[in-house]
Amino acid sequence: MSKKYRNLLLDYIIINLGALVAAVGIGLFLAPSKIAAGGVSGIAIILYHLFGFNIGISMLFLNIPIYLAGIRTFGKSYGFKTFFGTVMLSFYIDLLRGIVPNADNLIDFSTGGNMILGAMFGGVIAGVGLGFIMKFGGSTGGTDILAQILHKYAKIPVGYALMTVDTLVLISAAAIFGLEKGLYAILTLYTTGILINKVFEGVSYAKMVYVISDRHEEVKDIIISKINRGGTCLAGKGLYTDIDRKIIITVLKTKEIYELKRWIKDIDPNAFVIISEAYEVLGEGFSPFNKQS
Repeated sequence: MSKKYRNLLLDYIIINLGALVAAVGIGLFLAPSKIAAGGVSGIAIILYHLFGFNIGISMLFLNIPIYLAGIRTFGKSYGFKTFFGTVMLSFYIDLLRGIVPNADNLIDFSTGGNMILGAMFGGVIAGVGLGFIMKFGGSTGGTDILAQILHKYAKIPVGYALMTVDTLVLISAAAIFGLEKGLYAILTLYTTGILINKVFEGVSYAKMVYVISDRHEEVKDIIISKINRGGTCLAGKGLYTDIDRKIIITVLKTKEIYELKRWIKDIDPNAFVIISEAYEVLGEGFSPFNKQS
């Protein structure tokens, strides 16, 4: 099997596992708690508690026309990975709820009836699963496609369109299940978003450092000889002084930041240093490209 097909197979394996993890959060934590935290899953949870419809089947029936609308609007960019993620998430939700005894009372057993824990754990678990699905090129369809369709035809920014759709679901849930459940749903939506971003972007283990110093040659020597890192030196000019300056850019692991600051403080206390998060760094000394999917 060629490397291309091995990587593709790995993508589908991870998307499948992500769907299983997300199904645990949605089917065994959020659904029993009546927490409809936006999206198609939120609508399906509302339909389940109102009419007894299976959550997974409801999600599938809601997602398929949205998926087809996405293909019609944007072409084949919504490929098979999106369809696969959508189907597997729906399948696993109903499978888990079918094989776990008394699934609707699981939240009381696992969290002692604490709704905050239910909202948080449901959001964390669902966020981790959805994050892995997205990181490996998949999707679970739903409101993100609707948001992009609204953006194309109504010229509404995607972020606002997505927030609008999710807000309508949250308002509906609050009206049906009560204001308290609606507030818990907001907490879950926020938690899920954070976890999706952390999984998709990666936990920050490295930082990008900008150093502007009159003693840039000494700073360069420290980075190379003392910390054993590389970097880039750019030409710049001060806005107020109009003086030419050198800007050193380097990426360091978090534990190396303290060492660099200590050295810079010794040689140039007046240096201007900017340190920012770097969520994914590819290349020598960090994650090699050949290990990326």
